Amino acid sequence: YRTSIRTLLISAACMLAITVAVTGAFGQNAPAGGRAEAAFKDIKVLQGTPADQLIPTMQFFEGSLGVTCNYCHLPDRVANTPIKETARQMISMVKAINRDNFKGAKTVTCNSCHRGAVEPAGNPALATANYKPWTPDSPNGAPDLAPIPGPPASQLMDNYLKTLGGDAGLAKLQSRVVKYAATNSIGNTANMEMVSKGDNSLSITHADGGDVIVGHTGNTAWQRAANGAVREAREDEFDTLRLQDPLYLARNLKSISNLETRRVRLDNQEVYQLRGTAFGRVPVRLFFHPKSGNLLRVVFLLPNVIGQNVVRIDYSDFRNVQGTPFPFSWIIARPLGYQTVKVDSVQQNVAVEDTRFAKPTSRSN
Repeated sequence: YRTSIRTLLISAACMLAITVAVTGAFGQNAPAGGRAEAAFKDIKVLQGTPADQLIPTMQFFEGSLGVTCNYCHLPDRVANTPIKETARQMISMVKAINRDNFKGAKTVTCNSCHRGAVEPAGNPALATANYKPWTPDSPNGAPDLAPIPGPPASQLMDNYLKTLGGDAGLAKLQSRVVKYAATNSIGNTANMEMVSKGDNSLSITHADGGDVIVGHTGNTAWQRAANGAVREAREDEFDTLRLQDPLYLARNLKSISNLETRRVRLDNQEVYQLRGTAFGRVPVRLFFHPKSGNLLRVVFLLPNVIGQNVVRIDYSDFRNVQGTPFPFSWIIARPLGYQTVKVDSVQQNVAVEDTRFAKPTSRSN
């Protein structure tokens, strides 16, 4: 039996039984903690993988090939098929390439060849009138050009914190409630809230069937589905919740490690980029305006078994809110979703009960 090349290439997108298609904007109801083979069925080559990394890995496959789970899976998700077997062979192949050539680093991934297409292009793209073989800002810009260093990391951090009144001003900023509308690329709009108090956060999506909430207090993170079911949040959900919250990011800015700075271009202007690692494992890139110090862009790369899921948030339309600038327009981009955000209101130092951040009791259907 010989699998067609098309089947071979698409099969890496969906290898395991996942019952809910990923939307990119909302987390799936999947368990956190433990091993994949204990939480899911029909796990073969990814045995030993943390359970909460399985769905992010599926998201990475989807984004790399531009498909969804249903493109590969049968209605019986657990059913074994030749496509699944081929997918397992491809994952083993990628792991072997990295093990034998890159000391196990996740250098070669599905996206190295697919770039969002089911069938990788074997030939280079044809030139156009505006074609350039590389640009310094591109992900694969000329490797022989050294990056241009920026000001010291401490200076960039201090300039940003000055926009919030410095350390003293930040200490006075006890809470923040942001209400906004997020519209995806096909025009669906969700009304949402971001609630922050100290190091605690909530992300609330209002829906007719019930609110979807991701929250954390300290190191405990959870998700409540619209039907009231509650589970522990996956690691990537916890990381996203914190890194998309400007107030949390400001409070924990100086905990970012492995710092370096660069001068880069963003929207035809030179900006300062701060590069580092959050939570000891998540690469982050923060882009600051050189004069105002405002945070213009956040990029973070969430690790999965095969590679990294990239999230980029752009901030604009800064307005004065009680003496501090706040962005009223955001663009959130990731491989599986694109959202434009319009902020309706920002309230600071309002009363927020600590009990709102505690993990709620699960409600049965």
